[in-house]
Amino acid sequence: MTPDTARPPAGSPGLGVTAPHGDAMPIRAALEHMIAVTYGFAYDAVVTRFEPYEKLLTDVADLVGRAAAGVESRRAVRVLDIACGIGNVSLRIAKEGYTVVGIDAVRHLIAIAREKHHAAALPNLTFHHLDLARDPLPGSGTFDVLVSMHTLYWHPDPPALLEGCRRALKPGGHAVFLTYGRPAYVGRTYRDIRAQEGTGAALRALRWLVPTAIFEKSRDCAQRYLSEAEFHAALTAGGFEVLESRQTFLAGLSRLAWVRVRGDAAAAGAAAGDARQSGADPGARRGG
Repeated sequence: MTPDTARPPAGSPGLGVTAPHGDAMPIRAALEHMIAVTYGFAYDAVVTRFEPYEKLLTDVADLVGRAAAGVESRRAVRVLDIACGIGNVSLRIAKEGYTVVGIDAVRHLIAIAREKHHAAALPNLTFHHLDLARDPLPGSGTFDVLVSMHTLYWHPDPPALLEGCRRALKPGGHAVFLTYGRPAYVGRTYRDIRAQEGTGAALRALRWLVPTAIFEKSRDCAQRYLSEAEFHAALTAGGFEVLESRQTFLAGLSRLAWVRVRGDAAAAGAAAGDARQSGADPGARRGG
């Protein structure tokens, strides 16, 4: 259950209700807003002080710290959190002192993230409503680190998303990618956790497993669960070098990869960008 995976149901754009500011709000927009707000509060209730999730955030923050090793000021390190949802990961990394930009394609989730940001009063954190796979990113090519929390398994265009991730990073920039290796079946995952960590940990995991199972049944997207080989192949094709990889989160439900932009990929990306700016077809330069 991740906030970046929420996709509201279809509505009836021709009808409307009254928004809080007095304007007419289409029913679809009203439903999207209601679902996003409800989901945001529910998600916070599930993951707040949920130890496996907190450990996962710590692991991600530690990897960001490795990329920033030797940098005099953390504020100089720019981090991009893609499909940031309600901003939990962005907030955690910003509290570590890094300059963080969170982006998401669902505008209502970004609205919630901005409200949380306003409450936290962090000047080194901003949020933008956009999809990295299709929309221009302000400051593209200037980020030192990118974080993608379980985005590849639901995104409709993973190759375009990975291309956008590569373009967002500086040459040699690092990224943390997480994806699910299998569905979060309640019974199987409960048994796996009980075998590894005991009954108490398995019972506590139900706090995340049960709402996630319910949410997955309501989702309106194709889900892809990648083997380690498939995950690495997708990242390599996207222009990244896999530095480390491991299973993590609730008995290995997720796969984590720590990667770096390949030098040849950065050069190819710069050439493609020059071609787009000049109006030429970048595909022609690559012979196809």
